[in-house]
Amino acid sequence: MKVRRLAAAVISMFIARLEAPTLIGQTTSVEGQVKAAFLFKFAQFIQWPNQAFADRDTPFTMCVMGDPFEGALEKTIEHETLNGRPIAVRRLGASDSLRGCHVVYVGKLEARRSTEIIGTANQVFTTEGMPILTVGDSDDFINAGGIIRFTELGQRVRFEINPDAAERVSLRISSRLLRVADIARPRPRAGIP
Repeated sequence: MKVRRLAAAVISMFIARLEAPTLIGQTTSVEGQVKAAFLFKFAQFIQWPNQAFADRDTPFTMCVMGDPFEGALEKTIEHETLNGRPIAVRRLGASDSLRGCHVVYVGKLEARRSTEIIGTANQVFTTEGMPILTVGDSDDFINAGGIIRFTELGQRVRFEINPDAAERVSLRISSRLLRVADIARPRPRAGIP
């Protein structure tokens, strides 16, 4: 019981530190660093099924579209592993495949394509059994079927999680991560009961 409380306290302190205020004029570098750290932490608190990896040596791959990180993601994961796996970063263009991605981050520059990218990620799961954690910034990201959406509360970076979307692609989110997130569910669309 003490171990659980200690773990929860450590996670809460880490999240609080990540929520350090970002100055509006510095959104690119500071916000990018905070989001890069969040992406790495998300991966630590989400369980992928074994079939998500070809073998024990398959790297854990974070794919980025609409990159706001300016190298912060590489710096965050430098010398890190995830469950004994090396971590790789791939930057994707509009025509690049999501195959092999374990996380896909859709930045503000690609927000208009969020629905398409989420649909493609879900298709990879449906046809190949390979779940992809979708993370994005757009206001409609959760409604489009995304799993995690970055939000801003005042000058702090926060995040919402749609646990139903994660469950649909066989990703298990730790209860510790869910406790520090805002839980979000898609809103009904107008005219649809």
